[in-house]
Amino acid sequence: MAIKRYKKCAIVGFLLMGGLIVGLLGDTSRISNALGSEEMPKTSSEQILVDKIFMFEAPNDTRRFDNLVLEAHYNYRVLVEIVTPHECIINVTIIDPDLDVYQVYRLVKNISQDDGWLDFPFGTVMSGNYTFIFSVAAELRLNVYIKISYDPENDKCLYNIFSPSEIDKLELYRLNKFYNQTVIEYHVELKSDYYYKFYIGRLSPIGGESPVENEVTADYDLDNPDGKPYLIYRNEMLASVGYVRIFNFATAVEGVYTIRIKIHCKVDVVNIGLAVVEDYEKTTGNDGNSTVPDPDPTNSTIPEGYYYVPIQWTAIFGICAGIIVAVVVVFASLRKRRDSVSLKQ
Repeated sequence: MAIKRYKKCAIVGFLLMGGLIVGLLGDTSRISNALGSEEMPKTSSEQILVDKIFMFEAPNDTRRFDNLVLEAHYNYRVLVEIVTPHECIINVTIIDPDLDVYQVYRLVKNISQDDGWLDFPFGTVMSGNYTFIFSVAAELRLNVYIKISYDPENDKCLYNIFSPSEIDKLELYRLNKFYNQTVIEYHVELKSDYYYKFYIGRLSPIGGESPVENEVTADYDLDNPDGKPYLIYRNEMLASVGYVRIFNFATAVEGVYTIRIKIHCKVDVVNIGLAVVEDYEKTTGNDGNSTVPDPDPTNSTIPEGYYYVPIQWTAIFGICAGIIVAVVVVFASLRKRRDSVSLKQ
């Protein structure tokens, strides 16, 4: 009977350990938490400006939110959802502190509850009081859910594409609004023989009735300190909010460079962001050693000469070693007891 109990214990032990191993292999997030991570789940830093269901009357109705205080350089999320079984046409307009009008969302056909929600960002270039206008055209009365919010910790314009090391090496970060054919110049001091990354992207959506109305294109020129121009882009498409153009440029001369941006659009105004980040020194230093960029912490690059062992495999190795030791002990005990029984007989 004692031998059977030991066998049952060994079987139960194997099953428990096997289940634990499967769980570890299937859920890597649990491993990192189980191995000493004492960080509490982060609470959301979301700031809510509007969060409510509103009734809209047929055939046309409007909800206007005046004096909403927005901070500069952040992406504000606008969410709209039809929450009753009806159809409607929705238009969204934003007016900034300078009274410039952004037609950020415009429909020419009905959408319904089954179409889900509309969700788009609006990147600000200035702080102040904004007005949001939601217009609805419908055959029947309906309810619409509206939410306007932002996260000051995670929604800074363009920052989602930068690694922490790139943020520390920002040489230029500018957000401006452009009218059609507007040209704006920027000046940035750069080192010689260094690689730099240049970014440009659109921050405000456009609610045009056709793809042509939504088009925003950019001309991009870069002049070195001696006034020598480099043509970078001509009529380069800035397709949508969140789509960022990036190019690399290695400098031959140290000094103040001039960036010249010209925007072509078919709307009253559009917000544009650009940045310049120091990447790495391209040429050989005075000591004869070539300078190379540090590994990007956001990439899964492993330094040469090192082998990376995921922490979950380390945990599994330790568990397996424990199982082997346990099995040896159990079978040694069984053998010893069996020998003892044999001697007694």
